[in-house]
Amino acid sequence: MSTRPRDYKRLVPSLRDDLLAVQLDTRKVAKFSVAVIVTGAPAAGRSETVNKLLEWLDPKYVTVRAFGQDDLGTRHPPMWRYWRALPAFGRIAFYFWGWYGEYMSPALHGSRKAQRRAARQLERIRQLETMLSADGVHIIKIHLDLDADTQCKRLKKLRGDKLTRWRVTHDDLWLARHHKAVRKAIEHCLAASDQPAARWNLIDGANEDYREVRAGELLRDEMKTGLEHAQKTVRARVARVSQGPLLPRVRIRKVDDAEYDRELELLQGRLALLARRSKFRKHGLVLAFEGMDAAGKGGAIQRITHALDARQYQVVPVSAPTAEERLYPYLWRFWRDVPARGHIAIFDRSWYGRVLVERVREFAAPADWRRAYAEIGEFERELTEHGLIVAKFWLQVSKAEQLRRFKERDDDPLKRFKVDPEDWTNREFYDAYHVAAAEMVARTDAPEARWTIVPADDKKSARLHVLSVVCETIERALEES
Repeated sequence: MSTRPRDYKRLVPSLRDDLLAVQLDTRKVAKFSVAVIVTGAPAAGRSETVNKLLEWLDPKYVTVRAFGQDDLGTRHPPMWRYWRALPAFGRIAFYFWGWYGEYMSPALHGSRKAQRRAARQLERIRQLETMLSADGVHIIKIHLDLDADTQCKRLKKLRGDKLTRWRVTHDDLWLARHHKAVRKAIEHCLAASDQPAARWNLIDGANEDYREVRAGELLRDEMKTGLEHAQKTVRARVARVSQGPLLPRVRIRKVDDAEYDRELELLQGRLALLARRSKFRKHGLVLAFEGMDAAGKGGAIQRITHALDARQYQVVPVSAPTAEERLYPYLWRFWRDVPARGHIAIFDRSWYGRVLVERVREFAAPADWRRAYAEIGEFERELTEHGLIVAKFWLQVSKAEQLRRFKERDDDPLKRFKVDPEDWTNREFYDAYHVAAAEMVARTDAPEARWTIVPADDKKSARLHVLSVVCETIERALEES
């Protein structure tokens, strides 16, 4: 229910108390975070509203971000900077325009290409907000509306005072001159991106008192909703995967030492040249390795990195999420390591853990791993649309060969660290992992991000196979660019 302006002074004390109380409870529970996106016309009071809310809250647990062209950059995918700025569970973040800034610029540009880019951006925003909401980020979207006459008067007043004229930018003046067109674009944006996971709240920015109280009420109510949901959440058990189709059998190719050394040198030289091509600087490479324990992922990765400049690549070992990582949406820790154009990220295990180990070992609720297929697909599309080359490998090792390697490692003092009790436990789920992997490959194999099933019982042939596919994937991408 809207608050009448004349009730402002009476409501503020109790509203401040409520906000501090629910903020404290939110921080203690640490099961969700709140992202507040504030958009609005120039002079509608965005800064004043956020400043007032900061006065009413404990600012130690609040961040404020204003994304501008200066930190946009073109070396990473557009959503990279927003993922990195997400608040941890228990915290609040305010964003001036947030990811909607990615929409407004092309929407107002006018060209057909820009309009298509804007439409794609809205689709991406809807998917992002749905994903974040499911992962515990409560999104509050506030748009401060302002009529043209009031806007004109406020801008004139700000410009007339030497202490405030700096607040009026050239962009503000342009937007004010095109008030009608801008408002039409915003109305379309609000209508197209309003959804149950993230509703838009339209607030009249003409009255300062009403504007601030209404924004405070929205924040308070959303945190209360989050606390109620956190108290009711009961983790469902996951039915173990024990039946279903396995991955197709692949022929094992054996190579002798001489052939291996010769082909390895050729493939590594080929990869080294590809990574140094000028065209590659407009792209970048993301490699994801999955497979059972002792499948040879580390050995294959080492043969790749041996051909590369250490300043150009990063190997990202992925294990169980840390305490910090559990305070963010699932994909957050992978977005942090997305490479810039011209660079390479190699993931030793990857974002597919949600539909593999977390599914099989019952670490994720069914709803979480089932929706992960679509979320992962969108994640990879954002990478490839930005020009990054994505290749994914499942190293398939037989049960007998895995057991032999486990025993060999146990007998080798230099390799004992590679096998721990958890590896032996995972072995009990061997068939279940392969059922999950078969569904993973079937549902996430895409023309722009292919899966390659690598027969890994022979380590040397597996390494050559991986190197060959990496080279072919890069060559194909560079030829098409």
